[in-house]
Amino acid sequence: MTNIMKKDPLMEKYEEETGKLAIWKGEITKDFRKWKEKKQKNSIKKQKSVTLKSSREAKKEMKKLIKEDKDVEVDYEHLIVVENLHKTYLLGTTAVAALRGIDLTIDKADFVDIMGPSGSGKTTLLNLIGGLDTPTRGKIFLEGRNISMLSDNELADIRKERIGFVFQFYNLLPQMTALENVMVPLHFSGKLSRRGKRKRGMDLLRLVGLDERSHHTPSELSGGEQQRVAIARAFANDPAICVLDEPTGDLDSKTGILILNLLRDLNRKGATFIAVSHDAAVSEFASKVFHMRDGKLSHEGKVGGLKETEMMELKRKQEAEMNKEKCKSKIFQYLFANQGRTEIKVEEIKSSVPGSIVLNLPIHFNDVINEIIEENGINGKIEGEILILK
Repeated sequence: MTNIMKKDPLMEKYEEETGKLAIWKGEITKDFRKWKEKKQKNSIKKQKSVTLKSSREAKKEMKKLIKEDKDVEVDYEHLIVVENLHKTYLLGTTAVAALRGIDLTIDKADFVDIMGPSGSGKTTLLNLIGGLDTPTRGKIFLEGRNISMLSDNELADIRKERIGFVFQFYNLLPQMTALENVMVPLHFSGKLSRRGKRKRGMDLLRLVGLDERSHHTPSELSGGEQQRVAIARAFANDPAICVLDEPTGDLDSKTGILILNLLRDLNRKGATFIAVSHDAAVSEFASKVFHMRDGKLSHEGKVGGLKETEMMELKRKQEAEMNKEKCKSKIFQYLFANQGRTEIKVEEIKSSVPGSIVLNLPIHFNDVINEIIEENGINGKIEGEILILK
């Protein structure tokens, strides 16, 4: 009997259930193998059924809560409110928690940057806020409306009317011109005439400085120009918020700063942004910065896997400070040459400074003017987009 295998508990269970031997002369029987495979399949099926049932019950509870909220929309003072947000994905029989109780508020004209390593859950959070996915548990309020468990059609309407999207790889239609790409969302809204859509499209391209490139296709535009077209398209239907997925991820550092300057300018004019990024530079243009790890948010903590090294960051900041000093010099020369004027458009002053300097400032252009006023004791202030001198 020394060459015969020892029985394990599973073999003993098989022999009890079937009355047959699990091993015969030191070899596992074919019937036992089939029985074992069937048991394993049934076990996996049972586990999956339990996990799915748990997930369905969570969704059912969420739908119940949403139904209660549906008729009474909450009048939140914040543009977006995220409450105890969870998202769990089912991979085979394994439940993977991507978000573990996120609480977040975003106000109008905020520029929120969420940083974190791959797999931290930041893209999942962006997709939920953007209405591209629904949570397992928790609530998301957009302008007081709970969008957590809306139907696919209702979410499509929300995305079409209230949310703009800017992606890392631009996602422009290759056969269309820049103007036609910007006009795409306008066709779905059906609010404007053909002439009105064209005017709106040109206004948006002018806003991002590409009105002279309106008839060029994406292949005829640089990466930075394509991203600017994508930003213009995101604002086509005047959204409440614009979500940015790695907005500088496919751009070199210099072009990335140009895009961030544009976003900062739009943000100062009232646009609301929420971005996820590996680019450390994005955080310097944002009004709120969160770090994300293991599905949770925090204001503190270093983030790994950034696009920019410490040496690159130091060099970029040094160049930006040099540009600020050059910008101050040009502005001061312009103001000196225009002594006696009591009102000057900020855009007029900006046009006197080389674009390469304006687009690589560490702060907003208006703030540079304010610094000059303070440092030189000038009696003046900016109201709207006009510099008032007394």
